[in-house]
Parts: sequence; structure tokens; C-alpha cells
Amino acid sequence: MAEAVELTESLEDYLEAIYRLLRDSGTVRVKEIAEMVGVKMPSVSSALAALKERGLVEHERYGQVTLTPAGRETAEFLCRRHYALIAFLRDILGIEPDQAETEAGQIEHALSPESLRRLLMLLDFIERCPRGGEQWLEQMLARWENPPCERDCAECIAHIEVPESNPFASRGGTENSTTLDRLSPGKRGKVLRLSGEPQIRRRLMDMGLTPGAEIEVERLAPLGDPIEIEVRGYHLSLRKREAAGIAVE
Repeated sequence: MAEAVELTESLEDYLEAIYRLLRDSGTVRVKEIAEMVGVKMPSVSSALAALKERGLVEHERYGQVTLTPAGRETAEFLCRRHYALIAFLRDILGIEPDQAETEAGQIEHALSPESLRRLLMLLDFIERCPRGGEQWLEQMLARWENPPCERDCAECIAHIEVPESNPFASRGGTENSTTLDRLSPGKRGKVLRLSGEPQIRRRLMDMGLTPGAEIEVERLAPLGDPIEIEVRGYHLSLRKREAAGIAVE
């Protein structure tokens, strides 16, 4: 990430809103930003002036708003941070989705790039570690309500020490799991995990494709590429190779 630009929590919220609007519709105006952030238009104008002064946006009076390269890089970091926190709170700590969304918004402004990097690595480790898996995660989530006893831990240690008896060793997914590129138009699924190149996985997460997200395939191009989907109320277009790296059930 380029040299960090100091931003207030409010300016971070504006920059993230601009990025999401550009991602979804391709154009952004002051009125749309005001509606997304929930403020009056004069407040948006003041924020845009501050962001422009920091070299993060381009905006002429009464014109459209665009991000500079530095602004896009910063906004992508903010979105990754937001979705990573939601995923951690919801999928690892078992927090209710609405509460996870609210708390992520409260925590995210204090998370540094290095802390985000390590959080993403932790999420990826939990997802990919051969001693983990869905069953392991389900049992861990159950522990938030019912702490393990010494006997439970001893049994798990015994399974790990004898790999062939480890019930958590497989990452093959459930019997009903598949990949997004195999779903037909009109079919729905829930994201289990993302695989592939780290840069592509980060971009997909920025688009809202995180574990637990509900997806519907809307249509396929004549040759099956790209694939148009709906996720979190947004309409997105994915290359087939990107969809092939998204496990769903």
C-alpha cells in the first residue's frame, strides 16, 4: 500500500462510500454519496474538498466524483478491512450478522494495514488448515456457549496425533458443495470459501463475496463466460475462472 494518508473516521466512511458507488454503478454524484452516508449534501461537499486536498479524489463543482489511483488503493484497503472484520466477528466468533456489521463499523477505524494483513492470514489459515475444516469450525463456534472440558480436549489431541483418524482432516466440503461456475441461472448458493490467487480473492471479498454470503446466478453469457450474479443486493459480473474458485453449497 502506498504511503498512508491520515484520514478521520468520517473521511474514511466517505471514501469507502465513493468506492462502493463507483464499483456498483460506475458514476458517483454528491447526492448519491449523501444518501449512502446519511448526511446533507453540504457535508459531502466539505468532505470531498478534504479528500481532494489529500489527493484521493477528483471532483469539480456540480460534476462527477472519481478516485485517484491513491484514492482507489486506500478505498480498497478500507473495504477489505470492513469485510474481514465482519467475517471474523460473524464466522469465527459467531456474532449475529447485524451485530457483526455494526461492530465492524465501530472497530475498523483503529485497524492498521499490518493488523488487517494478519487478520486476513488468520481467516485464510482457519479456512485452509488441514487440521481445521467446517466440522472443526462448527465445534469451535459451539464452544462459545459450552466451554470444552478436559476430556474433550484430550480426545481432539488424540485424533491429531493419529492423522488417519483425524475427523477434521478433509477440506473436501459437504456432499452438497460445488463451485459457483457450475450453478445454472436461477440457482442459489451460500459461499463456503474462496480459493485462487490472493489478489483475486481480495478483490472478490471487496465485492461482498465472503463466506456465508447468499448468491443467486442471474444469467450466463452465450459461451458461459462471464457469469452474472446477485450478492448482498448488488449485481456483479464474474469471469468463469473467478467463479470456479468460489465454493458454494
